[in-house]
Amino acid sequence: MLAAFKFSSLMLVVAIGAGTLAVLVGVLQGWTPLVQLGRDKWRDYARWANDNLRALYSPLRAKDFLVRHIAVAVTGLLIGGVLAGSWTYGIILAVFFGYLPVWWLEREKSKRKKALNDQLDSTLQSMANTILVTQNLEDAFATIAQHFDPPISQEADILVKQVRLGTPMDEALRDLAERCQSRNVDAIVTALTVGRQTGGELPKVLETTAGVLRETMRVEGVMESKTSEGKAQVVVMGMLPFLFGGALQVIDPEWMQPLFKDPIGWAIILFACLLEAAGIALVRKLTKIDV
Repeated sequence: MLAAFKFSSLMLVVAIGAGTLAVLVGVLQGWTPLVQLGRDKWRDYARWANDNLRALYSPLRAKDFLVRHIAVAVTGLLIGGVLAGSWTYGIILAVFFGYLPVWWLEREKSKRKKALNDQLDSTLQSMANTILVTQNLEDAFATIAQHFDPPISQEADILVKQVRLGTPMDEALRDLAERCQSRNVDAIVTALTVGRQTGGELPKVLETTAGVLRETMRVEGVMESKTSEGKAQVVVMGMLPFLFGGALQVIDPEWMQPLFKDPIGWAIILFACLLEAAGIALVRKLTKIDV
């Protein structure tokens, strides 16, 4: 008890000293460096958020996303601090909840890419049939934009608008590949570009590309099913320590208190978190297939 009191007193003195030093530096040097640092961080965050939100065709912008991001993190802090009665839990939940918007963005981008890849086969068949009739690649993309569902219709619509505003077709195709960030779309763009430059039959090129992509996605589906069990184990093993610790906290709070009130307990928690992160990273590496 005496050691814990001395440690708490020492931390209080350090905090007061750090706060005093910060105020002194602010008074002597001015707040301009801190303001500039905040602006730079905001620009980085706004650029990251806007790039991801535009990729999802979301009406939200960086400021709206930031408000929701802060609200989610504060919710986690209040749940841990007020409902669970431990601000240590609150900080942990705030960090976890703060990651949820980032996870949501990545999940939505992954879902969009999967939906796009699922539409490519029928898209190529439709484009091949349209080119047989009109002999025009722009008309083929216009048909996709009018008669298909998002996300492929949104990407085709942007390409058509670019071409009609004077952008060369090859450049518009490169922009399409850059927006989609899909290996399959890259293959289609490469096939169309080469076919246009060499004077090949685009319907035949599209049909051949569709067959190759069909077989590729079939093989990828088989590999995904083979590794799904390992990915599920990552989720279960990653959540199990936190669920077990939360259950113990509810059943017998006093038994868990040394972990949060003693420096040795803090070291144990830190070491356990490092092992947890290393284990999850290793399993993800083993179950990830680079294609």
